[in-house]
Amino acid sequence: MLIDSNIAIAIRCDICGEITIHDVSLFDFSRSNKINLECECGQSSAIIKTKDYKSFWIELFCFACQDIHVFKYSLRKLLKGKIIARCIETGIEISFIGKNDDIKQLIKEYEKDSEEILNELGFYDYFQNFDIMMKAINRIREMDNEGRIFCDCGSDNIQTDLYPDRIELRCIECGSVHLVYAETDEDLKKLLECEEIQMHKYSLQCIDSRFGNNDRNKKG
Repeated sequence: MLIDSNIAIAIRCDICGEITIHDVSLFDFSRSNKINLECECGQSSAIIKTKDYKSFWIELFCFACQDIHVFKYSLRKLLKGKIIARCIETGIEISFIGKNDDIKQLIKEYEKDSEEILNELGFYDYFQNFDIMMKAINRIREMDNEGRIFCDCGSDNIQTDLYPDRIELRCIECGSVHLVYAETDEDLKKLLECEEIQMHKYSLQCIDSRFGNNDRNKKG
């Protein structure tokens, strides 16, 4: 009996938010006991490891909670497919594992359910420009993951709050605030031009295409 050794793994990137289907052959492990899966944007999405080719550990970079989750599956389980991996913190589906056709159907159902939930919650209507805001959030998340958002008070403990027209970054230690507006293409361009966001102790700053980058002291 012939055994299909190919599996497909669909993962939503924790940086760009796109879902990528990775085709993996179990024969790939004959060359190495570890396979790294990358999104088209270049971000690492998952690492698959095995020691005995009977059990496999999959490390997934979670877009929902920004942590790394590790799942263990037997060879039989992987070949059987129709696996849904969920974020341990939120319960949100973060990956689908199985045969390619099954994966495409799961993604179709997932996106339909997600779309209905977002519409019911009024999520699309909350933001002035949903598409620009999502791209801005992904950019902020990318910069934060790379340690490029910090405060000169010495803290990198930055709280993020979302508003209809902007993202508000607040230093937990000193209370400084950095406003990132996300309403227009020009706002997004201004954000993308920033190599880092350095917040200043006790100050209010903003990134806004109308006024450029500016600082104002909150305290004397």
